[in-house]
Amino acid sequence: MGFIIMGAMSTATEKVKHGTIGIIDEDNSELSSTLINFIRMSGMNVVQVTGDVLENPPESLLAVIIIPKGYGENILNETPPNITIYTFLQGINVGEQGVMGVVSSVIESYKNFLKSYIAKRHGVNPEIISNPITEDIHIYVRSWEREFTSQELNTITMQVMFWPWLIFSLVVSVVQLSATFLSEEKEQKTLEILLTLPVRRTIILFSKVLGSGVLAILATISYTVGFIVYIMAFSGYLEQYGMSISISMDPFSIILMGVIFFLCLLFSSALGLSISVLAQDTKSAESLASTVIFPIMIIAFVIMFLDISSLPIYLQLLIYIIPYTYLMEGIKYMFIGRYEVFLAGIAVNLIGALVMLSIVSKIFTSERILTMKVRFGRRRKKRE
Repeated sequence: MGFIIMGAMSTATEKVKHGTIGIIDEDNSELSSTLINFIRMSGMNVVQVTGDVLENPPESLLAVIIIPKGYGENILNETPPNITIYTFLQGINVGEQGVMGVVSSVIESYKNFLKSYIAKRHGVNPEIISNPITEDIHIYVRSWEREFTSQELNTITMQVMFWPWLIFSLVVSVVQLSATFLSEEKEQKTLEILLTLPVRRTIILFSKVLGSGVLAILATISYTVGFIVYIMAFSGYLEQYGMSISISMDPFSIILMGVIFFLCLLFSSALGLSISVLAQDTKSAESLASTVIFPIMIIAFVIMFLDISSLPIYLQLLIYIIPYTYLMEGIKYMFIGRYEVFLAGIAVNLIGALVMLSIVSKIFTSERILTMKVRFGRRRKKRE
């Protein structure tokens, strides 16, 4: 966890270090020059740009600050001017939020500097000193090709940090529970008796899968209902304070989310059954399940703190091979009415579940079900 957080912060620091701040100075006054020089003295690269750059901003451009005509004159006339800030993010994650925070921090520091500057050189009304400028912030997320307000971005960021961990906890529960379905019977020596009954092994396996499927359905219903209630309650809370968020939550998105969540849990059940087939006893099954769960936890951290598209291609492929990625990543895009991640995830999870069930079926219908053993811990020494 610490390495991921450090990596996200390091990525943000490097991006700010090598990035640039574009300035559109329509005033060309002494006070507008102080703002430009202050940003430059803060250690950021400053370049003069034109309004055309907003149509197709280069990757190195972190933000564009527009200083309107009459900026300096308004300050001297005790009228707070309004500067416009366009911030460009690669995606929605904690690291990119840090980039936006750097720009905001510089502007806030400049406000304090401007108070002292005005008081010393111009002696204007104290009200203009307490709040010399206001800003109109526009945030554009490149990977989503959409502009957000700060309020909308903060709301989505909260979801990005909350939902991966809820999904992770549910997946862990299903994997660990499914992993004990057969391992307990192995440990209690009842599996041999079960296999000698005049019942086809595929039917026995189907009953195990059916039990996992019922568990997945119940968890899906509970998760979907809870998700809808949470969004409705959260939106109502914002409306009480005169705030609103433009989040797309149409029935189609809810259905897609339910389908991919069910398939994720079905894949988790198949994964748990695979573990129970390999494990000798319950303790071994739980240990093996913990090992398998670790990559899922890494994905949750990556989605929270990094943008997957910013990673090297081989890491992106590795992450997208894991079926759980699509549910965690797809929730972010669902809020803006984009479903391509969910649709891809449905295919990947369905294929993954079928592959896992096929492997379990081949093992279960052979004699390997009784001989395959994976044991964790030290081997007992044979008595001499």
